[in-house]
Amino acid sequence: MLALSMAAACRVFVFSAAFPYFNNVDEPAHFDLVMKYSHGEIPHRGIDRYSREAIQFIVLYGSPEYLSQPGSPVGVPGWVDPSMRQPEVFARAVASFQEGLTNHEAGGFPAYYAVAGSWLALGRAVGLAGGNLLYWIRFLNVLVLAGLVWLSYWIASTLLPSYRLARLGIPLLLAFFPQDVFYSVNSDVLTPPLFALAFIALVQIVLGDRPMAFHAIAGLVVSATFLTKSSNVTVLGLLGLVVVAKVRSLHEREQLRSHLPRLAVLLAAGALPAGAWLARNRIVLGDFSGSAEKIAFLHWTVKPVAQWWHHPLFSPAGLAYFLAELTRTFWRGEFVWHLERVASPAADLFYVGSTGVFLAASAFALWRGTGDGRRRLVLSVSFFVLGVSVLLLAALSLVFDFDDCWAPSRASPYLVAGRLIGGALVPFLLLYLDGLGHVLSWARLRLDPLVVVVLIAAAITFSEIALTVEVFHSPYNWFHLP
Repeated sequence: MLALSMAAACRVFVFSAAFPYFNNVDEPAHFDLVMKYSHGEIPHRGIDRYSREAIQFIVLYGSPEYLSQPGSPVGVPGWVDPSMRQPEVFARAVASFQEGLTNHEAGGFPAYYAVAGSWLALGRAVGLAGGNLLYWIRFLNVLVLAGLVWLSYWIASTLLPSYRLARLGIPLLLAFFPQDVFYSVNSDVLTPPLFALAFIALVQIVLGDRPMAFHAIAGLVVSATFLTKSSNVTVLGLLGLVVVAKVRSLHEREQLRSHLPRLAVLLAAGALPAGAWLARNRIVLGDFSGSAEKIAFLHWTVKPVAQWWHHPLFSPAGLAYFLAELTRTFWRGEFVWHLERVASPAADLFYVGSTGVFLAASAFALWRGTGDGRRRLVLSVSFFVLGVSVLLLAALSLVFDFDDCWAPSRASPYLVAGRLIGGALVPFLLLYLDGLGHVLSWARLRLDPLVVVVLIAAAITFSEIALTVEVFHSPYNWFHLP
């Protein structure tokens, strides 16, 4: 596990350094918020102006390579451009950016920005500046993914100690999982580890009697997960499911009265911090989610209920596209390079095909009652997390008219950003590997499933390297900083 954690850390470090700033997945907006939080500034508007400090970094270190046409000249980085050393030229460049640049992520939930802002402040304190300070923020992801690998091993060992494939396979796949959000400044980065912590804490509450302090910590982790991203509302659904299941179990054992204080602490710890932030949003921003201004900025509008049922999701082709595209972006992310997806058709085909086959196999085995009760419970909760996460994005796709937004759009009205359901990453891999084991068993292949996992990890790593060769040569990345 130490070797896998180090491999994950090295991989994230190298790719985070290779991709220049600022990518197409709203990295400028997230960076601006991290910069503000590092100074203790919490935005008081849902749509806010970029800070002058953030724009100075964008002018000096931003790369045009993400959104420029293939083959078009990209110029030289701002930090080596002689004209940028002239104060009046630099001031005009900053002013031109500042005139029309507004941050539509300003109403975002605070957990990631508080952590990343503190990390940025630490970088300043140890003397980092310029481009190195920029990449210092991204390098926080090195610790996040390395910790997630170790955490996933602990989760599988704790919940399913005799299940070798999950115990070793999940960390192995996580170490080489090609989701490119881990190479970016983005609030979705913290979702997988926090949701994984909430997952194991809540499942352990269902499986056994835990002390009051454990219930309090579990509730706080749930609240922190929700306060990282509004799309993590699934964790509140999981909390509700666990409370209902626990109440039913305690009632059958006639122990409900003695355990009510613990459940009350769990609910209070999970709801009060989240509720306080929602109330703050209502008072300061005018709506509980803090996203009303962002939705208006993007020209999204809520459709009449009668129009929901005309959505292409209700057609076989539309549903297939939604699930397939969501699967692709869940695996490899959404980066573009010169306006083209950083993606391989062959790799995408494998991601979609293997996911469909293995999840179907796991569901079928679960329906047949394969495995002991503890394993079936963990797999059932994993299906709940993954299913509710997917249904959430489907529901949002139905509700909104996306007008002239680039993605999603009126022409392609599907919210299919896999990073938004990153909380389901560890439960997904548990189901994926469970299905892999069943498929190999049913096919009577005398092959260790872990060998297959190693081959999958190697294949997706080679694919990722092949797709990013051009990126490594970018003059705008960390390797070319003075």
